[in-house]
Parts: sequence; C-alpha cells; structure tokens
Amino acid sequence: MPPFVPPQLCKSVSRPPSGQDWVHEIKLDGYRMQLRVEDGDALMRTRKGLDWTPKFSAVAESGSGLPDCIIDGEVVALDHNGAPDFSALQAALSEGRSQDLIYFVFDLLFEGGEDLRALPLTERKERLKSLLTRKGRHGQQIKYVAHLSEPGDAVLKSACNLNLEGIISKRGDAPYRSGRTETWMKAKCRAGHEVVIGGWSGSAANLRSLVVGVYRGDHLVHTGKVGTGFNARNAGGLLKKLNALKSNESPFGGKDAPRKGKDWTWVKPKLVAEIEFAGFTADGMVRQAAFKGLREDKPAAEVRAETPAPPETTDLPQPAPRGNRIKGGSEPVMGVAISKPDKPLWPAPDNYTKLDLAQYLEKVGPWMLQHLKGRPCSIIRAPDGTDGERFFQRHEMRGMSNLLSVTKV
Repeated sequence: MPPFVPPQLCKSVSRPPSGQDWVHEIKLDGYRMQLRVEDGDALMRTRKGLDWTPKFSAVAESGSGLPDCIIDGEVVALDHNGAPDFSALQAALSEGRSQDLIYFVFDLLFEGGEDLRALPLTERKERLKSLLTRKGRHGQQIKYVAHLSEPGDAVLKSACNLNLEGIISKRGDAPYRSGRTETWMKAKCRAGHEVVIGGWSGSAANLRSLVVGVYRGDHLVHTGKVGTGFNARNAGGLLKKLNALKSNESPFGGKDAPRKGKDWTWVKPKLVAEIEFAGFTADGMVRQAAFKGLREDKPAAEVRAETPAPPETTDLPQPAPRGNRIKGGSEPVMGVAISKPDKPLWPAPDNYTKLDLAQYLEKVGPWMLQHLKGRPCSIIRAPDGTDGERFFQRHEMRGMSNLLSVTKV
C-alpha cells in the first residue's frame, strides 16, 4: 500500500444530480481524514497528507485492530441532537478529547495488498461495510456511512429539514480518482465557506470581528468581516493565535484592498476560518457571516472563492414519472401526467388548455425559477378556467412534488 492516497474531491453544485447512476450521502461537517492500517499500526492523515495521528489518537487506536487497509472518511463531533457540530470538533481537539470524536467512513481504497480504486463505488462500499462488521474495538469510534438511492432533490430536502449541512452525490459505478472530479458533487443546505483571516477589530484582549478574504491569483482579496460566532470557549484561543501573527502590513491586495480601521490589527495570512454565511453581496462581501472554527488541515494559499456550478450545467432533478394512469391523460410533462389535458383554462379567443399551460411552464422554467427560488409563492387554482371562481391553495396536498416545500407566512 502507498503511504498516502490524495483524496477524491467534490465539485460544488447548486442542486444535486439526478439519475439512477447516482447515490447520495449526508455531508459531514468535520475534518476529512484518511486512516491507514498496516500490521496493527494505524495512522491518521489529513487531506494534504499531514500526519495527525496524535490529534486523533483514540480514533487511530480503535482502528489499529483492523486488517491492513486504507479508508477514506471524515472525523466529526456530534451535538446533543446527534448532528455534526464543527465548533464542538474544534473544542474536542483543543482540549485533547479525541475519545469524543467519531470517524465516519465512506470509501475503502486498499484492503490487504489489493488496490480497490478501480472498482465501482458501490462495490468498494460493500467491501468496507463487510470489513467493519468484524468484531473489534473499532466499533465505538468508526462508523460506516450508508448511501441513499432516492432522487437527489428529495435527499437534499430531507437533509435540510434535519438542519444538516447538505449532501454528497456520487456516481455508483465510478472508480476512485484523486483530485476534483465530475463523479462526486456536493450540494449544500446553507452556505458555508473557508476564508483567510487577514486581521481583526477590537483589542489584544477583546475580539469584535475578523477581517477576512480569499485568494484570487497571487493576492488576498478582502471579502468583509465576520462578527458573530465567538464565545468564551473559542475567542480566547483564537485571540492568542492572532496576537502571535500580528503584522504592520496589510495582507490584502488588489484595487479593493481595505484601509485599516481605527481598531483593526493586521495579521499574517496564515489562519483559515470556516464560516457560515447568507451568501455574497454584489460587490463580493460575505453577508451575515458567523465564525464556526479554524481549519488547520488546509493551507491558506488554497482558499479561493467557491461558486456552485449553475443548474444548467448539472442534471436537473425531475419528479419521478408517475405513469399515465389517468384516463384521458396526455404524454407526461417533466415526468408528470396531466389529467384532462384538453380542459380549457383561458376562453376564446386564446383557447389555451391545461396542457398548453404545463408546456409553457416547462419552457419558461429555467428563467422563471431564478426569480422564484427561495421566495414564498402561492398557488392560485382555477378549476373552471380563468372566467370561473379562483382561490388560493393554502396547504400542501397528497401527491405534491417533493421539489416543493411548505413555509408559514
């Protein structure tokens, strides 16, 4: 087995791919780690190949009883609801509580002397699941990540309803390929990003906000301030690291480099922060950003603005075809059978039918959805056409597409 295998990485998309070739896993909010076991000696390496075995000593100890293997996974800490919590992971690491961490594993790259990377994903995962069913001390801290074969949009919706970060979609028939590929894609419920800390506002003993940026080319571009997410548990340690990196020069470059505020302190751009935010403004600033923790597994120079691929460049998820079980139904539109397709909705001289409306919505959807997404909308029903009685539909009904979600206004 090689000492280390560079990990396969995800392409970021705004919506998950569809199709029977794809399976979906929950996106875990932690540190991507690779476990290598040989002759009972277990090592934990970061995505850049750094040896972090001492940081995750309890996880490595629990994996040392496994046969020779290389496993890909993510180390996380769980909150009281059983959901991954990045700030709890940071606290456990700073306090040396690796016994409180769980290594969720999702891929098996080597087993014994056999290289499994050319096998399909589903076969590698089956081998991994079988490997972990063997009795041993690994059962407490090493857990298998199951995958779902349901439509990606439905899996993402469920993940968002559970307040999880998002999902990872993978081609079930694809081999393992190091680097960023088209066969692994991530779709998030809420915007998260990595930023480089270029300074802070406040004093040497009081942290008010972080001044952050991302790299574009060879210079650090300012992307705003992060003013929430600090608490007694993380602020002290963060300030100690910031004070150790104080600098007289601004790390930011480019035409939009900020001027130094009256209570700002510049730092060398060495620290990478994980933030949760409401998106970027038109001029590239982060909106409503909250600090989640430091990422020590990624070099600052690799932090760049991550923009999800637009829906047009990915497979559009469609509701599963229900079949043409309705008498008098038409050919399905976007997978939905239209009952009474010839029913007139607009009277003469237009004479537009129910089918005309469905086909029109199919054509204008790519433009219309850009204005509708994320906004509460109402359905107006006109059972007897536009000349008859019309009313607002206020509640969801049976058979409603899983692409729609309900909100209270």
